[in-house]
Amino acid sequence: MKRSRAAWLTVAILLLLVVMLVLLLPARWVAPFVQSRLHGLGLEGVHGLVWNGGARELRGLDGHPLGHLQWRLSRALLWGRLDLQLRLDGPGLTASGHLRRDGDGRAIWTDVALRADPAVWAPRFDSPLGTPRGTLTMELRRAVLQANWPVELEGQVHWHGASVLTRRQTVSLGDFRMDIDGTNGVLTGRLHDQNNGPLRAEGHWQASPLGWRLDLLLQPRTADPALRHWLARLGRPDADGTVRLHRRGGLAAATPEAAP
Repeated sequence: MKRSRAAWLTVAILLLLVVMLVLLLPARWVAPFVQSRLHGLGLEGVHGLVWNGGARELRGLDGHPLGHLQWRLSRALLWGRLDLQLRLDGPGLTASGHLRRDGDGRAIWTDVALRADPAVWAPRFDSPLGTPRGTLTMELRRAVLQANWPVELEGQVHWHGASVLTRRQTVSLGDFRMDIDGTNGVLTGRLHDQNNGPLRAEGHWQASPLGWRLDLLLQPRTADPALRHWLARLGRPDADGTVRLHRRGGLAAATPEAAP
């Protein structure tokens, strides 16, 4: 009887130790496993617990520092249910969102908010049209990913105080909004200006794994020569300076037409 009680006590103590280890598991212990699944992103200075922790620095694919990362992971993961809250704070970029998986294993992002300063990222993109300035914000109410492609999407993108810095001067553009949505893997974006700037913009784009297309009308509201010269670099302008862009790539004809 004494041996039986001792055995049960030993099992109970071991189970308690396992539970305590799981509940208080340091994030740095599992960091190498997570690192191998980040597709080139890097974590430095991992601290806290697996369930509530962070990394001093998240680095991009080229090693560029993106910012401080914080996460909160539900213990429902122990029963196979992913429920993860993320927040990134960095120079020129802040982002947050909620990630879970559905019954088919698809990643579902909700309540995603992003704010970026294009001036911070512009040096990384060499464009003959100049470097963008202003503030970019994005709100995604829902995004469903399958094989890393959004099969469902709903959100908005804003470009506030938009301008372009060329080699000669800064070209002011105004404020713009783009509504984005996606169904069955076909993504659609509708762009328009906020009627408060020197550039009128109306258009839409579509993209799918098969291809993409862009139809955009850009019309200057002023006689600003810098703006008109910049527009002329995008395409041949009409008599009033309007530029109409029609671009497509891949098997774009396979994507259904969207209402402009």
